[in-house]
Amino acid sequence: MKQLQFVGFEKPGASFGGELLKGNPKSKRPLDSKLPIHLVLRSSTNKLRLSKNFVITNNLVMQISKKYRVRIFKFANVGNHLHLLIKIPRRHGWAPFIRELTGRIAQLTKTKWKHRPFTRVVAGWGKAFKIAVRYVRANIQVQSEDVFFRKPEG
Repeated sequence: MKQLQFVGFEKPGASFGGELLKGNPKSKRPLDSKLPIHLVLRSSTNKLRLSKNFVITNNLVMQISKKYRVRIFKFANVGNHLHLLIKIPRRHGWAPFIRELTGRIAQLTKTKWKHRPFTRVVAGWGKAFKIAVRYVRANIQVQSEDVFFRKPEG
């Protein structure tokens, strides 16, 4: 399957992590609490879609996002990686959210992460957001796995 590309609608310097990151980062991760963020978590194995791991992974994404009040607009579990289109409430809440999410998924599914989390700030709520939603949707292989989330309550 050909790798999909999501280009042309990000601000310069709006991407960080994943395969882009070589060694120790020399800059801060660009995050924005007012704009959507495309998050990709790549596993070193293709275990995330196994039936028991699929349920565990999806439940953890829901539980931990609710705990940290991270709004999930679109989510795709591709098997060897996860795509999330999210909005974080505060920048300082990012580290505990991503630490708990990646740690608990790795622990419960017995998987390792291939790269650090990749994030891209989506450049707005209009056309760029719609393109990002379509991109994540294109990564969903089975329609029933297309999960929409509501804004966390409380």
